[in-house]
Amino acid sequence: MRLPKKQNIHTDNPEDPLQRYYQPLLKHFYIKRLKMALDFLKPQNKQYDKIIEVGYGSGVLFPELVKICKKLYGLEVFPEAKKETEQMMEKENIQAELITGSVTQMPFADNFFDAVVCVSALEHLQPNEMGKAISEIRRVTKNDGLVVLGFPSGRKLMQLYCVLIRRDLHFDLHRSDHNLILETLTKNFTIQDTKKLFRFLPIYYVVKCRK
Repeated sequence: MRLPKKQNIHTDNPEDPLQRYYQPLLKHFYIKRLKMALDFLKPQNKQYDKIIEVGYGSGVLFPELVKICKKLYGLEVFPEAKKETEQMMEKENIQAELITGSVTQMPFADNFFDAVVCVSALEHLQPNEMGKAISEIRRVTKNDGLVVLGFPSGRKLMQLYCVLIRRDLHFDLHRSDHNLILETLTKNFTIQDTKKLFRFLPIYYVVKCRK
């Protein structure tokens, strides 16, 4: 898959794992998460009309998403991300509409998107926000629309990961675990498929849902 050129992409957010997509060993894990999501997103025979990435971060997935849709949108809660990502998009010749806002109150009409993708954002929500967030994703997704969500597994595995790899990570940022996310998803969508990174001891999940 194609990532933005390293010299073209930048973030000042210390919790964004951007640099790990370009590090010799860690990049395989981080890119694998994106590939798992893209495998679920591949359209049948034609492009999607509209796709949104919720929590786009630095826009590292944008070069692949623009290939499969006529119009790409991005939603990010951190206002600084918009300017940084627009600079990357100009250098990479990528067109997308970026909006600053929260997944718990998405500024879009009902049934607006053909597909929604969200990789490593939901786990940062407070548990009492999860129901509203998933409900909003459902609201903006067209009937029979596709939703692809990626998130890490339970807290103990992530704690071990933080100790071994990401000692700089403030672990409190992972406020919701995969059990809560999956439970909330089953109340709002039909789960069609699930991919796990490391099948017998999964550390990451990607879920394909249909409205």
